[in-house]
Amino acid sequence: MRQTFEIPLDIPDVTIENVTTNSLGHIEITVKSTVEGVPCHQCGKMSTKLYGEDREITLRHLPILGRRTSIRLRPKRYECLYCQGNPTTTQKLSWYTPRSFFTKSYEEQLLLI
Repeated sequence: MRQTFEIPLDIPDVTIENVTTNSLGHIEITVKSTVEGVPCHQCGKMSTKLYGEDREITLRHLPILGRRTSIRLRPKRYECLYCQGNPTTTQKLSWYTPRSFFTKSYEEQLLLI
């Protein structure tokens, strides 16, 4: 009989869409943002017209039960209706730094070592 249990991810503003284990036994968690809108990178006004999603990013996260764990996310993109040309802005969430390969929790753990 297979049993299941839950472990809190402790990452705000996301829902878990999928959890898999790859061929190496590493845990891969796919999440989706629950935040709607983003300030336009040009004018700063809130953009709420969803334009689509950016490319998928994979971020190393804290191990779960001793297994290497990664978080996968396709950041939402929003179109500004106020700026000329309707530029798009990619959403950035609080728990990772753009262009980093790690979640902030993982980076903090590395600093303790």
